[in-house]
Amino acid sequence: MKKKNAFTLAEVLITLGIIGIVAAMTMPTLIANHRKQVTVTKLKKIYTVMNQAINISVAEYGDVKNWAADCGSSNNPICTTEEAMEWFNKYIGKNIQTLKVEKDPNDANRFLVYLKDGSILIMSNYLYDIGFFVDRNAYKNTRRGINYFDFVYKPILSTGQNTEANKYSIKPSFEPYVTAWDGTRDGLIHANNGNGCGESLSAYCAKLIQYEGWQIPKDYPLKF
Repeated sequence: MKKKNAFTLAEVLITLGIIGIVAAMTMPTLIANHRKQVTVTKLKKIYTVMNQAINISVAEYGDVKNWAADCGSSNNPICTTEEAMEWFNKYIGKNIQTLKVEKDPNDANRFLVYLKDGSILIMSNYLYDIGFFVDRNAYKNTRRGINYFDFVYKPILSTGQNTEANKYSIKPSFEPYVTAWDGTRDGLIHANNGNGCGESLSAYCAKLIQYEGWQIPKDYPLKF
């Protein structure tokens, strides 16, 4: 009779303990990487979907400058929320897959666009600044640059706005938000207005990710 070798209970417990330690060390990184990938995928998707919707309206209504709405500036809106919603539904909303469009229950001057993939757009009654929540939980627990990102759709200069400050944002397309940007990567991280990604407002995070070829760089200032 040959003696069969087997692991002792102590050896099994030690092995399981080592596996547990390794898992505990690697899981946070794996989870963070997954969140980053999901975020990038949704950012690329909303960028594509919105610009496709704009192009469809260009084909129907002509040059965007002919149907873009001047609803004033953030300091002086001249459109009501109802008027802004009506414009959005006519020129953009009908060309994207939405569940509903309604006033923001927390702010009567904004409205929410619920998309079928679970993400949410938030727009104000002056129209051009557009926020993007990657999912519905982000609306309740917002982390700018992590689950909420700033975009802009500003094909025309609104009444009372400065041309120089908006030279990078006046475009006939839906773009990540920038204003008074110097055009450099460093300017997206270390802005002089608090908008730099990782700074107090972190409004330039979507632009930084786009700048990196729709990738979250290793030196991304915020932790997922």
